[in-house]
Amino acid sequence: MSTGGRGSLGGFLRVALGIAAVVFVGAAGIYLRSERALARRHVLASQSISSDRGAVIDAGVAAGVDADLLDRGRHLVTVVAQCSYCHGPDLAGREMADDPWIGRLYASNLTRGVGGVGAFYSDAEWDAALRHGIAPDGRSLLLMPSGELAQLTDRDLAAVVAYVRAVPAVDRVVPGKRTGWLTRFVVALGLAPDLISAEQVERAAGRRSTRILVAHSDAPTAGYGEYLVALGSCRVCHRADLAGGLHPLSLPGEPVPPDLTPNGPLAGWSREDFAIAMREGRTPDGRLLDREFMPWPAFAGLRDVEIDALWLYLESLGRVADPRADDRTLAGGPVGPHKG
Repeated sequence: MSTGGRGSLGGFLRVALGIAAVVFVGAAGIYLRSERALARRHVLASQSISSDRGAVIDAGVAAGVDADLLDRGRHLVTVVAQCSYCHGPDLAGREMADDPWIGRLYASNLTRGVGGVGAFYSDAEWDAALRHGIAPDGRSLLLMPSGELAQLTDRDLAAVVAYVRAVPAVDRVVPGKRTGWLTRFVVALGLAPDLISAEQVERAAGRRSTRILVAHSDAPTAGYGEYLVALGSCRVCHRADLAGGLHPLSLPGEPVPPDLTPNGPLAGWSREDFAIAMREGRTPDGRLLDREFMPWPAFAGLRDVEIDALWLYLESLGRVADPRADDRTLAGGPVGPHKG
């Protein structure tokens, strides 16, 4: 009996050691692969940021920049792109996550105060950070939606930088990041390409130019709506095809982002229903949108032309393969089968 017991114990130990070895090798592989992606350094050719009026934004304060450019930058930062959602209402950074599995992630202080990147970022470094997801030292920025912000026109990029440089300086040194195992897992397996958008932008540039051509920002067209969807990083939450679904790094209790295509809940909505949801956070059936995950209070500042363009683009997803080829305006007649 005792010999059999020792044999059973030995077998159990061998299985346990085998499992432990597999777990160790797997964990080591995940760590090394994720660390290689996180530590990779990227190199970009130096660029300067200029508006379509030819005004180059000097490093330092935005003194001398025309008022229209600053107002455009304010609108993009606070309403369309909603930089404050991650970087805080004062743009001085805030905690994005502090979870044992996800890690500790803080958005940067963008101002010119102590601890802020605005004190030293050059034009080229702003361009690298916003449109390429790359820090001055060449590393990839985490949770920077450059896969979408890569679409920024030169003038809108100049406007954003002018406004950020003009906001009051705030002294705030944000804590360093800590990468959790769940984050490392999704990075190693490539399950969340928008987490390290530098590589996402790089891959897209290698395939083809993905810049959306925007001729005018005052035209309610599907093309301009597509541009606004990109700047608003709608695909970060609602997925690349805007068909909804949870992100691999969604927090516990986070609501499932809905399908924004004509195949989803918006099928029975009108343009007015959409405008109320965006500006008041209320759906046609009276449901209130969770402002923590759908920041509609800031979207309340969207202009009518932007609401029209967004609605046209979302409607176009169900009727044409390439909505950029169809820029009919609302004044041109029906835009799709779902008029509510």
